[in-house]
Amino acid sequence: MFTGIILKMGKLISLEKKNSPTLTIDAGELANVKTGDSVAVNGACLTVVEIAGNLYKFNLSQETLRLANFGDLTRGSYVNIELPLTMQDFLGGHLVSGHLEGVVRVKTINAGAGGAKFSFVYRDRQWKKFLIYKGSVTLNGVSLTISELKSSYFSVEIIPHTLETTNLKYLKIGERVNLELDMLARYLYNLVQPVF
Repeated sequence: MFTGIILKMGKLISLEKKNSPTLTIDAGELANVKTGDSVAVNGACLTVVEIAGNLYKFNLSQETLRLANFGDLTRGSYVNIELPLTMQDFLGGHLVSGHLEGVVRVKTINAGAGGAKFSFVYRDRQWKKFLIYKGSVTLNGVSLTISELKSSYFSVEIIPHTLETTNLKYLKIGERVNLELDMLARYLYNLVQPVF
């Protein structure tokens, strides 16, 4: 379980898509992280399979490769890193599982002195019921609040601190971004649906 509050950024070292897909990142030191632990990388919950100094290797399932934007990234691309929530942590963002729905595309970026407004186009119309004005959404693992909601896109306001400490500052129009919908909204929706 995560909160969507990013610990740091790391850099992509390699992405092996064949045989047993693996992702290797340079994350600097991740205190107390060992093989078998979960780490959120760009919002995807991944299991550490190997550690060599500051290099962390993760297995990727075919599902993760299909749903995430990892295939779009090049060597040296920045990725957001978050460690799992502990019982002592503040829940500063919202509850995040690290299980991605898919990707959205950057529609517009309006930057100013007080931060930036990003809009994202989504194609999956099923997602609309989980997107709520002033509700939570996770983009590349970052917990954000929806500030505008339309039938095919939504917007978020990003404060300067979040821009400075996450890879959202490197986004360009047209890029794909990992999306996780609000977990509580999904559970509540499922509870009120008729049972088959």
